Amino acid sequence: MTFGQLITSPPGRRSGVTVWRQIADTLTTEIRDRAYADTGRLPGEVALAARFGVNRHTLRQAVAALQSEGLVRIEPGRGMFVQHELLDYALSKRTRFSENLLRQGLLPSKQLLTARDMPAPERAALELKLDRGAKVLMVETLDEANGEPIGLATAYYPALRFGGLLEMLADGMRSTDILKHFDVQDYVRSQSRITTQLPSDETARLLKQPATRPLLCVECLDVDMQGTPIKYGETVFCGDRVQLVVNTGDNA
Repeated sequence: MTFGQLITSPPGRRSGVTVWRQIADTLTTEIRDRAYADTGRLPGEVALAARFGVNRHTLRQAVAALQSEGLVRIEPGRGMFVQHELLDYALSKRTRFSENLLRQGLLPSKQLLTARDMPAPERAALELKLDRGAKVLMVETLDEANGEPIGLATAYYPALRFGGLLEMLADGMRSTDILKHFDVQDYVRSQSRITTQLPSDETARLLKQPATRPLLCVECLDVDMQGTPIKYGETVFCGDRVQLVVNTGDNA
């Protein structure tokens, strides 16, 4: 829906309801109806004031209400944006991408961006206990919830153990099924390390967010039930769409 297609008549004087509250209610309905889903950005202050036929002070009261209700955020110099509801992403001994989303009623999906063999980066070689120069299979995916990007994941698998993994991925096999093919019936998260960073221009483009907004970064190591490393991963999450929940229980 374009801005021009939205209701343009000024708010009426409903008994007992202030004009700024009526504006806030109208914008709330439009946000819930995903009227601004294409860009995530609401029209500017001048445009909204003109649309509702009010002065900027009245409009700012409405915007302040939307902010306090967690519906929008103001980015100085950029404008007003829809504030996404935060997705809880659990980090535990049994972290699973699909399960994390499905339990919240969200549809998980992944776009395969890159899949190739390469010499192990220093960090991946260290975590996977590989010799210097050993080959790994690198897989990069764009992780999505209900079709919207939430994270960019890069995984490294020991090439010697998982030869053929890239071809199976290209054929559309799920990661868990591929691991079972290699006799990894189950695995657990050995560790997760959480940091923050600013995205590159390309990462910001893929995640549909400004390059000035920080990302949540998770480095992780998965091991089989014998404790042998099988995957080292680095995932960057959209900080305004995802909150990390660390579960410390033995059975988590």
